[in-house]
Amino acid sequence: MPVRLLFVTPRPFWPPRRGEQARLSGFLSRLAPRHQVLVVSLVPPGFHPTPAPLPVEQRYVTTRPWRPVTGILTHPWEPLQVGLHREPGLLRGLRESLAVFRPQVVVLMLSRMAWLLPHLEGAPTVVDFVDSLALNMRMRARFEPWLAPLWWWEAWRLSVWDRRVLALADAGTVVAERDRAAILGGQETLEPKLRVVPFGIPVPEEPLPRTAKAPTLLTTGNLGYFPTVQGILWFARYVWPRLRQKDPHLRWVVAGTRPSRRIRALARMGVEVVPEPENLTPLRQQATVAVAPLFAGSGTPIKVLEAMAWGLPVVTTPHAAQGLDGIPPGSLAQAQDPAGWYEAVAGLLDDPARAQAQAVTAHQWVKGRHELGQVAEEFERLLSSLSANR
Repeated sequence: MPVRLLFVTPRPFWPPRRGEQARLSGFLSRLAPRHQVLVVSLVPPGFHPTPAPLPVEQRYVTTRPWRPVTGILTHPWEPLQVGLHREPGLLRGLRESLAVFRPQVVVLMLSRMAWLLPHLEGAPTVVDFVDSLALNMRMRARFEPWLAPLWWWEAWRLSVWDRRVLALADAGTVVAERDRAAILGGQETLEPKLRVVPFGIPVPEEPLPRTAKAPTLLTTGNLGYFPTVQGILWFARYVWPRLRQKDPHLRWVVAGTRPSRRIRALARMGVEVVPEPENLTPLRQQATVAVAPLFAGSGTPIKVLEAMAWGLPVVTTPHAAQGLDGIPPGSLAQAQDPAGWYEAVAGLLDDPARAQAQAVTAHQWVKGRHELGQVAEEFERLLSSLSANR
């Protein structure tokens, strides 16, 4: 039976450039044709919407330039991320949507939007945390010691906030078990409320055919996101020169959104930087090995999933692998230090049969656990159960 679903988001879901945008657009690909969906989003001044290819009603609330600072100053006991999103106009828009749209279930995307929980007038509510931002901040503190006190302080406040939010909500979701454990913090009374709904992606029936004319490494992602930037710069400094010395014809393509100045500067080292690619498929077809040197961050490494889905063998870190629940042996190469990374990447480049076997195993696992249709259906069942029990 169709359900009226209200989603409240910190930014529009389309185009899906960030993790939570991609997650929500994936959910909506199943939900929108089957239910009545309204999405209310915060937008910056001067925002111009990009039409989404989904039958979804969208409403936008403009954040006034001074409101993020005001939100932080008036609520100093809350995490910075929450204060930044305390826009009174959003509360007014929410109240209007509750009165006119009359949602049967409300979904708050990310816990930073959960300051709205006391104003939902009893509507069943799911908070999709996606991942544990507190865990993310703790990892970041290890790599930025000069800012470590700020990151540790924010991590502690986020931990307290997330558990408070979970206690108030009807249900919460995350993408991986490590994030569930981080948010719960050992509080057994909250365990029934928080479940893992994996990150869903489109998975081809068969891996892409390779068209590489030269051995090519590929790294994709949000090139303005700290864990991605930090990992790429580390690989460029400690691993790339040695690999290129071994094979001067080796290419390394780095493609993604929001490339930072330091990422663009890697062109001087022979790295091919592709900013804002419209379509990653040709780059994936031309690649030989995907490298994801992620030493920080939380949640599920989405670009690792996507590389596996399209049939690329992947090398990543043990930290990133912790976000891949239930991944079987033989589907992922892991390395931590420069020597290990060199050996792992060179080994796959030198042994095509081994690389192909790893890619096939990984593709089968992604198809079984992260295929978008089945993940979106799992989320739909959660929403329908809350609506039925109202």
